[in-house]
Amino acid sequence: MNLTMISASELPYPDKDNISTHGSEACSLESKSINVLRINEDERKQILATVEQCILDYSIAGFDEFYFSCWKQFPNLPQTLLVKLFELKKGNRAHHILIKGLPLPSDIHATPSCKGTEHGESTLFARKLLSILVSSLGYIYNFEGKKHFDYIDDVFPLFKDRNQQLGSNKCFLEWHVEDGFHEAKADFVALFCLREDPQAETYIFEVKDIDLEKPLEEELQKKQFLIKKDTTFSPTSEDVEESQVCSVLNGDLDKEIVFDPPFTTCLTESAQKAFTELQKSINRNKKTVVLEKGDLLIFDNRRVAHARSNYQPKYDGSDRWLLRCLLLESTWKAREYISESAHIIK
Repeated sequence: MNLTMISASELPYPDKDNISTHGSEACSLESKSINVLRINEDERKQILATVEQCILDYSIAGFDEFYFSCWKQFPNLPQTLLVKLFELKKGNRAHHILIKGLPLPSDIHATPSCKGTEHGESTLFARKLLSILVSSLGYIYNFEGKKHFDYIDDVFPLFKDRNQQLGSNKCFLEWHVEDGFHEAKADFVALFCLREDPQAETYIFEVKDIDLEKPLEEELQKKQFLIKKDTTFSPTSEDVEESQVCSVLNGDLDKEIVFDPPFTTCLTESAQKAFTELQKSINRNKKTVVLEKGDLLIFDNRRVAHARSNYQPKYDGSDRWLLRCLLLESTWKAREYISESAHIIK
């Protein structure tokens, strides 16, 4: 579907200029109701031993074989991890988990300054560890239309993107679900921190915490929102402004959310009012975490929207660096889009 798209960036965003509130309040995970699992020293040793048992290294060309070898090692992880990840997959409690204290090499090389940098030994280790940890949740995949294709994305600041609505920017990264425009959007998203920045706050909002009146929720359940493909995809002459009409909320007792304000247009006045009130509800009920080296945040992309505060990168190799992977619980909903590899979506 090709429709003319009008940017929704002019929609009012409550507290947008003041959303970054660094200090003890942001660092208190328990007070923010973040679901945390802290890895102890014995568990770290067990995790290291598990990674060592996986003899294949991450590669794009041999990704299926590599991921299968990671999946075989998953049962060897500490029992506490297995239980927490199983609870996340069931989805009847918290729709996120923050795992703290995972082992990482001390000699991770400088944060890249451009996309397409070759993986070093330490970042190959991190990719293997991440792949083992998430393998029980589903299939790591990505979209072949991405400008810089990789199964696991490197997320770090780029000077040229500093003011764009991309994960590589330095300004407030607005609330969104990953690839909300696509029917094969991720079921889970994992963010693994290789290098931290104490100024960069990550925000999550679980749709079960919504506190809107019923008429507003009903407006958000109507298909009256136009959402556009984001700019991380390479445009073609045929689908430069590919978009679709959708609802923002779906479901009753177990709600799901599709939310990406910079790429969304409200098609009616009542839709815009409900959308604005949802933004206020999100800011009232957000949870905050500052990711540190060795932290892994996994959340349900169907039930959680996320954002990131503004911060000040130095672009000198010391900047914040995350690994991000997308997961499908099953390839069933993506069957119309699957390429020759089950891990690539057309």
